[in-house]
Amino acid sequence: MNRKVWPLLILMGFVIILGGVFHFKKVTVLQLRNMDRPRAFRIGISPPEPFSIFYIHSIYQEPVIEEFEAEQKAIVLKGVRTKSPGVMEYYGFESTKEFHPMDKRLGAVFIIRRGMGEGQGLMIKGKKIYLSEMGDRGDRIQLRVESISLGKYLLGILE
Repeated sequence: MNRKVWPLLILMGFVIILGGVFHFKKVTVLQLRNMDRPRAFRIGISPPEPFSIFYIHSIYQEPVIEEFEAEQKAIVLKGVRTKSPGVMEYYGFESTKEFHPMDKRLGAVFIIRRGMGEGQGLMIKGKKIYLSEMGDRGDRIQLRVESISLGKYLLGILE
């Protein structure tokens, strides 16, 4: 075989292997998608990665943080954090401690509504993502844990 053909064959083999890695290697992501407008955001996670949703309670105007863990195919509510006795009573918590542990499995998808006030968002990996960046007041924001191919994840970063 011609010596000029070997480098081309090696390069083609490398591209095929790399394409297989991008297609078959799976990455777990937490996806936020606005169900009312064309806006979505993905962040790579490593289960059981913690994340939190923070907001100002609409009735008591007090801060609340809901703490979650992202598992392979589920989101688990691990607890609610608030200092407000009114919010504690609203949610049915009987103790007055700041953190109320839970272990409620929510499935792989759930939807939250963008509130009328400001100060509502998601904290993950030390970053804050405000829901005001995702849509307008009243928009439905879907949170989903899913496994996608490495290639799809990398292409999503470039979008």
